Amino acid sequence: MCGRFAFYQEIDPLLDDLDAVDLTDGELRRRWNVPPTAPIHVVTESVDKESGEVVRALRIARWGLLPPFAKDEAFSSRTFNARRETIEEKPSFRGSLGRYRAIVPMDGYYEWVRGEGGRSKKQPYFITPQDGSRLYMAALVSWWKGPGHHEGPAASEDGTFLLSATIITREATGELARIHDRTPVMLRRDAVDAWLDTSMDDRHDAAAWIRDDAHLLDDATLELREVGPAVGKVGNDGPELIEPEERLL
Repeated sequence: MCGRFAFYQEIDPLLDDLDAVDLTDGELRRRWNVPPTAPIHVVTESVDKESGEVVRALRIARWGLLPPFAKDEAFSSRTFNARRETIEEKPSFRGSLGRYRAIVPMDGYYEWVRGEGGRSKKQPYFITPQDGSRLYMAALVSWWKGPGHHEGPAASEDGTFLLSATIITREATGELARIHDRTPVMLRRDAVDAWLDTSMDDRHDAAAWIRDDAHLLDDATLELREVGPAVGKVGNDGPELIEPEERLL
């Protein structure tokens, strides 16, 4: 799964790499411990209603997708991940699959492994590219109307809608499976454009595309780094959270 991550790199290189415009207000600072329901960066692609041009943009969304039928924002605490195996069937996600796909950029994510013999103490790992590059996680977004009068960085300018997002996961394999049975769908850079492409507007086509492992980042390019227990507390934040555990002793 993916229930905590870090995104601390500068925004401008991201915008250049993805050829995206920045529609955020710059409020979100660098963060090393992002939990579900928090505001996160997403990259979306949509067709401008007035010009007809395709716009790729960096936006802010609430982490946890809110489908149209969600009664309140608390619903998002259950929808921060979406399984790719069932994404086409689940009512919460299938409406976004054909029209509202996205990318969640990050530097790495955390998972916890239970100690040997089932001990209650868990060892946190930070999973990040070995070369220091960014990760591009396949995601879905939804503009939720709800009661309206929304506020905060994920709200539309007039407060009518709230942008929300979920990160797609798959069954883990190889070394990643040693840490957790699920892992985010991490896309190769050259697969990002196809995932965001607005011309793929059929949810069945999108579901088939995301199930194809040919689009995945090679797991062998990742570092699985043991880190200290401080990341387990949501209120903790800072670069020390991703330092190898032995350096913290």
